[in-house]
Amino acid sequence: MYTVETAQDLQSQLDHQVLLRRIISRIRQSLELPEILKATAGEVRSFLGTDRIMIYRFDQDDSGEVVAESIYDDRLPSLLGLHFPADDIPEEARDRYVKLRQRTIVNVHSGTISISPLDCPESGEPLPTTEIKSRSVDPCHISYLTAMGVQSSVVVPILYSRGKNHDKSRSGQFSTSSNKLWGLLVSHHSEPRETSPLELQILQLVVDQMTIAIGQADMLAQTRKQAMLEAAINKVASLLHEQPTIELQAALEAAVEDFEGSGGRLYIQSHPEKTPEVFYCGEQPTMPSWETKSIIEEHPLWQKWLIEGFKCNSNSGKRSLDGSGGNIWAITDLYKEPQLRIFTPAFKSTAIRGLLVFPIKYRHNNLGCLTIFRDEIDTETIWAGRFDPSLKQMMPRQSFEVWREFKQGQAQPWTADEISLGQALGKHFSMAIQQYLLYREVQDLNSTLEQQVQQRTIQLKQSLDNEQAKTEQLEKTLDELKRTQSQLIQTEKMSGLGQLVAGVAHEINNPINFIFGNLSYVSEYSESLLQLILLYHKYYPQRHPEIENYETEIELDFLQEDLPKILASMQIGSQRIRQLVLSLRNFSRLEQADRKSVDIHEGIDSTLLILQHRLKPRPHHPTIEVVKNYGNIPPIECYAGLLNQVFMNLLSNAIDALEFHVKQHPEDDFSPEIRIKTALIYDVNNGQDCLEISISDNGPGIPSNIQASIFDPFFTTKPVGLGTGLGLSISYQIVVEKHQGQINCCSEPGQGTEFRITIPAYNISRTKSK
Repeated sequence: MYTVETAQDLQSQLDHQVLLRRIISRIRQSLELPEILKATAGEVRSFLGTDRIMIYRFDQDDSGEVVAESIYDDRLPSLLGLHFPADDIPEEARDRYVKLRQRTIVNVHSGTISISPLDCPESGEPLPTTEIKSRSVDPCHISYLTAMGVQSSVVVPILYSRGKNHDKSRSGQFSTSSNKLWGLLVSHHSEPRETSPLELQILQLVVDQMTIAIGQADMLAQTRKQAMLEAAINKVASLLHEQPTIELQAALEAAVEDFEGSGGRLYIQSHPEKTPEVFYCGEQPTMPSWETKSIIEEHPLWQKWLIEGFKCNSNSGKRSLDGSGGNIWAITDLYKEPQLRIFTPAFKSTAIRGLLVFPIKYRHNNLGCLTIFRDEIDTETIWAGRFDPSLKQMMPRQSFEVWREFKQGQAQPWTADEISLGQALGKHFSMAIQQYLLYREVQDLNSTLEQQVQQRTIQLKQSLDNEQAKTEQLEKTLDELKRTQSQLIQTEKMSGLGQLVAGVAHEINNPINFIFGNLSYVSEYSESLLQLILLYHKYYPQRHPEIENYETEIELDFLQEDLPKILASMQIGSQRIRQLVLSLRNFSRLEQADRKSVDIHEGIDSTLLILQHRLKPRPHHPTIEVVKNYGNIPPIECYAGLLNQVFMNLLSNAIDALEFHVKQHPEDDFSPEIRIKTALIYDVNNGQDCLEISISDNGPGIPSNIQASIFDPFFTTKPVGLGTGLGLSISYQIVVEKHQGQINCCSEPGQGTEFRITIPAYNISRTKSK
């Protein structure tokens, strides 16, 4: 027969197990730390039956805040959200919490404190047994608790260190010699209460589970932060690299938004004989009238820092090197940085307090700098009573009445994440500004060259009529220069696109091959495990109730049916990704710079796959149907990468025309369609076999008065900003000059447009058409 004490012990152990199970379940149900801490405080208070359970978290300056709390029947006042100064918990006490993992139990009525360390004070190793030693408590501590209305308290430290592996001690507890003090789990009771060793052990187990939850929340926060960082970089990179024109102003505004700044400047250093460009966003400094330079970045001292680097001489900023050899100026408070004293008058009329400056360099050339401004802020801290640090050792706290502390004109320090974001954005700005300057230089050269040609033409007409031929030759040279320039720009752009596509395909290919290669093994293993379960059912029909309950809980019948379907879906999806990777590699064809025999249909299909997102239905845009009529075409000798550019230009123009027609006539019952046809034909004039490729659409067509100009460089019918007029010109050069072929346009308004490409098929044996 069990005694009453034995039954009570069993019930107590059962309550302990239920508590831990509940807390573990809460941790598994949520990754949000505030919810976990709040639920843990409630469960622990319900288990101990005390008046208040609070979870206290330390800040960087060793002050702290009550971040979770559970109170029974308002017996004690709420402390949730209140801050406590660092001196409320002496430094030596914090050290003991870390080095010894010391738990404390205070009984105000008896004036004693019970101390239970988990680690040896000499070696720092876990103790073999749990010791609880009692001594008289400091009168100051008694007064402190009495002022709070507390007669007994239990404190268990919460230790955590990101990225460290913890060595387990006895009972599965962790050795935290390398950890830091994250916070405290505190139990308060308004009456004297004894805490048993078993309750203390359960509290320690609860704290260990909280440590796991803190680690999970920390990993979640890091993941979210990394996702936000990548999104911010992609947003700015899209404005700088993926738009028809380089959107420097929009990119500056996006960068300021990413940093939550109050303003920013993008300074582009130009040739000494030209005026620099400055893009503005938000509130700006104004140079005083006595300065000779109205642009702050043009000041000689600022220019010196851009070249030699800036080194902070105070604690108001920090220096962080970037990959290009320059440095980032992270200045928390410009009024506390002695070197910036000469520039402070320019900021006096603003609320700007912090500066983050990214020197922009391309190789060894200084291109300018990007500056982000941050305003001063006002802070409010809710303290648990007023506290005078100068009297911290003279008298105990007498009141915990809420005290709101306001501070005005505070500077916000720049974080390491913000500096990393700045380094990434600086590289994108460097490449974009280099392209911007090159494009502007080309435009200037073109403008100068055109003016020279016009002046020379006038002079020749006025002086020598017989020099007309020279003038025409000069104009022809200018046209050749334009075509050569456009070809170089387009070739460089497509080369970069091809490298990017090939790189992406290569990076995706390895992991998807690994996944695809192992799916068959996963399918085989899962089928074996399911077969094993069926054999257990066959030979052991009478199973334990717990096994039957668990089978019901996990829905074993549904799992046996659904698991093979899931694996089959994964295999189909991975096969689809492999096809997409193959299409990307076929489109880029970086290894096929020379003339080689290739399958033309692969190039067309790869281009269609890349443009698939534009063919699918979207709001206010129906599906663009693609009808393919491929002939029996053997491998053709050609420049595959260049032909893929032609397919991309023609298909993109066809999609643009269909989308424009749908937008202009939304009420029409219009079904957009693109037809692609390939065939081998015999050219009687040249006496050779040729490959003919036809790409047509049922769009609005091209007016007859402009059809003769569609292959001219820089000629476009698209709105400003949506077309450069280079696509068809480059396509013409690729087909005619590189492949000695022909490209013709057949179009009638309202009847659609057809582009027909004909190139010689040198590696095909002669076959006369019937």
